[in-house]
Amino acid sequence: MSNKKYINGTLYFFIHFIIEITSFYVISSYAGLEIATILALAYDFLAFVPQGLFGYLKDKGIKINFSLVGVALTSLSVLLFYFNVNAIPVIIIVAIGNATIHVEGAETTLRGSNGKMTPAALFVAGGSFGLITGRLLAQNAFPALAILAINLVIIPLAIVAGVIFKPEESESNLKQYKFSSKKFNPEIIVLLAVIVVAVRAYMGYGIPTTWNKTVIQTILLYVFMGVGKAMGGVLIDLIGIRKTALISTLGALPFLLFGDNVMIVSLIGVMMFSMTMAITLAVIVSEMPKLPGVAFGMTTIGLFVGTLPIFFFRITTIWVNCLIITLLTVACVIILHMICGKEEK
Repeated sequence: MSNKKYINGTLYFFIHFIIEITSFYVISSYAGLEIATILALAYDFLAFVPQGLFGYLKDKGIKINFSLVGVALTSLSVLLFYFNVNAIPVIIIVAIGNATIHVEGAETTLRGSNGKMTPAALFVAGGSFGLITGRLLAQNAFPALAILAINLVIIPLAIVAGVIFKPEESESNLKQYKFSSKKFNPEIIVLLAVIVVAVRAYMGYGIPTTWNKTVIQTILLYVFMGVGKAMGGVLIDLIGIRKTALISTLGALPFLLFGDNVMIVSLIGVMMFSMTMAITLAVIVSEMPKLPGVAFGMTTIGLFVGTLPIFFFRITTIWVNCLIITLLTVACVIILHMICGKEEK
């Protein structure tokens, strides 16, 4: 069934959506604490950095369904939160649970997609929708036990994705990812791709959006981010990675710079730049075809590095922000031109 990979990617979209609802409900519920920033930093580290390790275990054939492990851990974190257990173990548990589910989704969508990026991009896109949903539910004191019930929906979804709509996995599937340049060593290409991931993560917070003043506008911001992540995979499959790279960087730049006070202009820029997620993942997995879990883990390390500066300082001067965005975008254009391979005729 040729559509299995797309159905599987869609199922993991919803799994990712739900796990981020749970995770960001928990972390956002501690926003009023004095140690909220430390908790958020710890969460980012534990949710992002270990994914390469868990991915390596999956790559080496460990027979564990990390989606079910993730459901168990995140459900436990909600229960501990409900019973007012100390915040530190709650954050540790929910972060590790989040990481394991990411790895399962990445492994499944990459291994069974015959060199297509749409399924993996669909999976990743679900996170943006879940993040803002979980944050808003926490701000409105949504019942923790209701969050637990929502989180448990992942169990049937994971079973359906892992049994009924699990695409055929093989090493030959992974060898069909041929999106990277042959001009540089694999280590250089992976490093440069991770730098682009870090830039995307940083710009997600640094893009000037003075128009963003209401809940609806914040929701739209995250919706457009999620749509952009999915579109990146779709466009790579339709028009090739190099054209998609140009659209997502040079094409996005004027919208990012001149959309500060115009919502729709800014949202288009955010959506276009978010496409780089699929591009960087495609390049890295092309260089690490035998280690798709580790490849995905490299992108999440880039995400952690890119968000680190936000915990220590923020640039509020508009012209400085615009200058930084321009320089970083131009750097991404150059890097992606270097590391993205030409489409095979």
